[in-house]
Amino acid sequence: MNSRITVAVCLLLLAALSTEGMSVRGIGVELRCRCIETERNVQIARHIESVELFPPTSHCKDTEIIATLKETGQQVCLDTTAPWVKKVIQRMLAK
Repeated sequence: MNSRITVAVCLLLLAALSTEGMSVRGIGVELRCRCIETERNVQIARHIESVELFPPTSHCKDTEIIATLKETGQQVCLDTTAPWVKKVIQRMLAK
């Protein structure tokens, strides 16, 4: 009788552990837009090390472009309507 209770408790704990802490964010899905503000200043272009393009999703209707700066490693959101940013996108897509 005692072993049955132990097995039942173990099964309940395993079931609780398998669902606890599961997060959509943990599987790489953002639940909101990444960019709150965007940078439009062309002066930042010479400091860009890399650029990531994020297409619209069900949680964010905007295309987001995040640039990582060379010296600081800071990530900056770029304004997708700025002419120089459009050129950056064209270069990315051409590669």
